[in-house]
Order: sequence, then structure tokens, then C-alpha cells
Amino acid sequence: MQKKKASCRHRAAHALFRGVLWLARVSPRWAVGWKRRALVFFFKKASPRHARLVAANLEAAFPGSDPGWRRELKERIYRHFGTVFLEILRTFARDEAAAILARSRVRGWENLERALAAGRGVILFSAHFGNWEWIPLLLSDRLGRRVHSVARPMDNPLVEEMVRGFRQAMGSSLLNKQGSLRAILKLLATGEIVFLLIDQNTVPREGVFVDFFGRPAATITTAAQLRLKRGVPLVPAFLHYEGEAIVFEILPEVAPAAGDVVGLTQELTRTIEEQVRRFPEQWFWFHNRWKTRPQGEAHESP
Repeated sequence: MQKKKASCRHRAAHALFRGVLWLARVSPRWAVGWKRRALVFFFKKASPRHARLVAANLEAAFPGSDPGWRRELKERIYRHFGTVFLEILRTFARDEAAAILARSRVRGWENLERALAAGRGVILFSAHFGNWEWIPLLLSDRLGRRVHSVARPMDNPLVEEMVRGFRQAMGSSLLNKQGSLRAILKLLATGEIVFLLIDQNTVPREGVFVDFFGRPAATITTAAQLRLKRGVPLVPAFLHYEGEAIVFEILPEVAPAAGDVVGLTQELTRTIEEQVRRFPEQWFWFHNRWKTRPQGEAHESP
């Protein structure tokens, strides 16, 4: 694939990113609180569109809920992701992966071991929840090998190069989302783990509509198709925060009740919704999850 050329805008963003990393490297740990508050303030002011999107998503997901509760939840969402962003930056800048591992607890490891024992590889599926970037780190630390993650490259090639290096250092072997199916099949055939995030909006030709918080949401079907056509075990895994502790939960392998792609994709999406309802402030509400609408239904952008 031909490497994307960097524009002047890309170079400016890259310089800004490097500057932020430098600040994260030299600033003292005791300053985390005020840095988070400053970051949250900046996010709100710099992108009022995303602030409106979060508010609209919460209203749609929790219809009839108290407006005051939604406003308070919105503040908790900003605080959570401000903290997560700073944590990633600090780990990125100072190579503090050991500190993340020391704060982490893993529950349900036997569920992954049981699925791996089948010898067909494993699709480990999750969501943009808690801090999904640490999942490959925790897995690779326990397994002693990299985990294969599927991701779309960032638009800025300079920042993408830095982020890719960071993710590889955190235990990921990265697969480009576009045209990744053949590579995924080869990895599964050798008993490897492929890590998929399946909770973002997609276009109709790449997914199906299933219910998510009472609304049709276009959802990728890769995980469901691999289970139904190849018998690949599907294992849900979610990482969330409980105070300072980082908790990685691996749930039992999905035993499909449905024998079709739409039905199984609905089951997987319902599993994600259950986790989001447990810790609603830890899901990435900044994403326009319901952007793609069923044919004939207009999308109202906030």
C-alpha cells in the first residue's frame, strides 16, 4: 500500500502531538488533577460539536431519564476520558507500561484458556470502553506473545507512525482493517488471538442493523460470520476502571442462541450494552454510533 504523504496540516498536528508528549514527560505526577481539568476544559471548548453529540447520544440512549442525571453523567464521561487520555500520554512519553500492569487485575482468565484449547484460534471482541488500549498489553504480558489487533490507520501519517509504534510496544501486532479478512483467517488457523472492537458505526454494505440502546445501529458482522462459518470461539472481554484499579474481565465464550448472522450480531451487541449500562461513563459516547440509518430513515445530526 502506497504511503500517504504528509501535508502542512499533518506536520503541524504532529508537532503539536510531540509537544504534548514532551509536557507529559516532564510534568510531575502530582499535577495530574489540574492537567485533567485543563484537558477537559480544552476538549469542551475546542469541539462543541462533540459536546452536543454526547448530549444527544445520552438523550437517545436513556429516553425519559432526568436531564440533571444526564448532565452529571456527561461530566463523568469527560472526566473519565480526560484521565484515560493523560494516562495514555504519560505511558507513551515515559514508557510506564509496568505501572499499568501493577494496577491491573484480570478476572476470568480461564475462559480464554478454555477457548484457546479448542485449537481454532479465538476472536476476542470488545468495545471502546474503559481503556481498550490496555487490553493487548495485559494479554501479551500473560501470554508471552503479541495479540493481533485490527484497526483503521489514522488520517495523519506522521501521528499514525508514532501511535503504531506505541501500540506495538503495548503488545499489539496491527492489521489494517481494510482487506484484513485473509490475514485474520491465517492467524486463526494457527491458533492465534485476534482482537476486534465491534461497537462502532459502519456502512450498510459492511454490516447489519441490530438493536443498541433501543435504536437500530449498523454493526460489523466479522465476528459473527467467523463463528458461524468457521466455528471460531467468540470470547467477550472488557476493561474498566474501579477507582485507581484497572480491571480486565474475560467472560465465558459465547454459545450462540441464534444460527444466523443478524441474530448472533445482536447477541454480541447486547453483551456490549450490558457492560455500558454497568459503567455508562466509560463508553466512548463521542462517537456518532447511530449515524448510519436504515433505508428511508433520515439521520438527524446534533
